[in-house]
Amino acid sequence: MKNKKLVIFGPWCGEFCYELSWWIPEIRKQRYTTYNDCDALAVSALGRSVLYNDFVTGFIGYGSDLSDTLKYPATYGEHINGRDIIPENLQIYVKNLADQYKHIYDHVEIYMPGQMPITRDRVMSQLPYGLYKHYDASHRVNELIKNKINFNNNLQTVAVMARIRTRLGKTCYLDWNPEHWKTFIELLINDLHVNIVMIGIEQQPGSSAGASLVLEDSENIKSIVFKGEDSVEEQIALLKQTKCSIYGASGTAVFPFFTQTPTFTQQTIEEGFRLKFQWERDLTNNLENIEIFDKYHNNEIYNSPPLELYASFKKFYQTLG
Repeated sequence: MKNKKLVIFGPWCGEFCYELSWWIPEIRKQRYTTYNDCDALAVSALGRSVLYNDFVTGFIGYGSDLSDTLKYPATYGEHINGRDIIPENLQIYVKNLADQYKHIYDHVEIYMPGQMPITRDRVMSQLPYGLYKHYDASHRVNELIKNKINFNNNLQTVAVMARIRTRLGKTCYLDWNPEHWKTFIELLINDLHVNIVMIGIEQQPGSSAGASLVLEDSENIKSIVFKGEDSVEEQIALLKQTKCSIYGASGTAVFPFFTQTPTFTQQTIEEGFRLKFQWERDLTNNLENIEIFDKYHNNEIYNSPPLELYASFKKFYQTLG
């Protein structure tokens, strides 16, 4: 009789953009090669199952009791004393999980982030190791978002992720002045005449993880704070149901590439080229309906003028069908 085998991929506790862009493609390929004769579980933060469901048997999302202990997510783990590591509490969590399955399977293996290092060379590769795919949302989640973003008018709707990040108490070098975000959004509403849905990501106290601004709801603004079991799938549904998206300078700006939806992103000179690698071109039909505004340097971006960014976005927006 053939041995029953299980592989557990995780726990992922690093940055979301690294999970989306390198970790998940890596383990998807590993699942179909090295572990093609195994059942598979994935372990990550609650709300990300939609990213794994195509290649695993099950997904286990850890809750706030563990996620709240993570204060500085980095390449594949927590950044502590100059190193990226998987903290002991999460290592214990996944090892205890493996023990629960040992009475069902003859062999249980844990494949942890970092076993195939996410090095600078890999991050800068045109075609890194992995299998990439597009994502969609279920009918249920699409209907949920459809109801949430109903403005009762005939205007087009644009999704905005106004990224902010504080690292160890200091404003991140990729941040844009929050007051400039507000001016920019006023221009979108009053000059371009669109509705705005703010993609809300909560800032945890004392955390160096990325977050985003939310604004008070009004006639043309709705803010959705994404959390819970369907949080990532709801964002996919939002990207699919809006005219286009706008992302602040962040690795997460690559998210719309995985949904085949138009997007405009504010980046820096030092970072913008990282959205133009071949694997990203392959996901977007050679960056079709993608605009990367990368005029300013790190830190310099903070005080860059909102009118200039708006003029560039307006020109992009008018090219969309």
